[in-house]
Amino acid sequence: MMLRPNVGCMTSSPPFSDGSLPQHIAGLDLGTNTVRLLIVRAESDARLTAVYSDQVMTRLGEGLQQYGTLQDAAMDRTIQTLQRWRPILLQHGINQPLAIATSAARDATNRDDFLRRVQTEVGFEVEILSGEKEARHTLLGIAAGLSPTVTNILLIDIGGGSTEFISARDGQSDRLYSTDLGVVRLTERFLTSDPIPDEKLTAAQNFIVDWLQKVKARLGNVGESILIGTAGTITTLAAMDQELAIYDPRKVHQYQLPLATIQRIRKACLSKTIVARRTMVGLETGRADVIVAGILILQLTMEEFGFSSLLVSEYGLREGILIDQIRKTAGKTVSLDLFANLHRTEGQS
Repeated sequence: MMLRPNVGCMTSSPPFSDGSLPQHIAGLDLGTNTVRLLIVRAESDARLTAVYSDQVMTRLGEGLQQYGTLQDAAMDRTIQTLQRWRPILLQHGINQPLAIATSAARDATNRDDFLRRVQTEVGFEVEILSGEKEARHTLLGIAAGLSPTVTNILLIDIGGGSTEFISARDGQSDRLYSTDLGVVRLTERFLTSDPIPDEKLTAAQNFIVDWLQKVKARLGNVGESILIGTAGTITTLAAMDQELAIYDPRKVHQYQLPLATIQRIRKACLSKTIVARRTMVGLETGRADVIVAGILILQLTMEEFGFSSLLVSEYGLREGILIDQIRKTAGKTVSLDLFANLHRTEGQS
């Protein structure tokens, strides 16, 4: 079990000196499993400093694998979270965040109904990103959290509804691949039984391996790359390995996660029921039913590509959409500090 507190502070400082950007800017990522909010302050020296961060597992994509639509209960949970965040956005002078939706909304036949509900019930617009655009924005966010010496990478972003792979050199995408395989979809297709039968586990593994052959064909040789991972499965594994009862992004970011550790955690998770997994230190209770799917995707990826370890990143899609918008609006190259100005408050995502 792990608490993932929201973090924030309410201080302020001058906006960019040219006045072309508001003082605070928010990125909002409506994922298949989790919705994430990040509010940053635009400093006068072209830095972005995070002042509020929160995430909630609303499972927007629940039932999408079976029905092809976003379910009313899942939309309700997501909209209620956005409504809870609305006063926080307004407190920072933000009426319209940079709000994007990914795989679940992208694939649902009733996505327009969901977008209308957000507009009517919360009061802002949401853009649905293509898989390719999602991958490119994620790379932009990841690059902001990397040392300048890291130039040749393979990025894996395991989401609830999709997984993105990006091969990049010097911060520029070389090849990318986005597929509709994520932890919620894989769980709903193969891993709903508790405990998971051996034949279902084998079927899931075979499905992933077949899918990885397409990824390898698209990406080609990535043997000289450093493997970097982002999103909930991967950051959770870093928290579990460190036994973080309270999630600390500073300890998770740039954590080295060996393949042997992932294999050990997989074995521990498979030996437990979902209820028992919820007591595991570092694992959020809401992720207990999908963590096995995420581990399978990550472990088999590392084995197929020949990686013995993974570098974990706290940066990702929501950071990338903020950086991209500022580049377009102000023509500025900015740096982003997720940690320097964050103070903990009580709460659980």
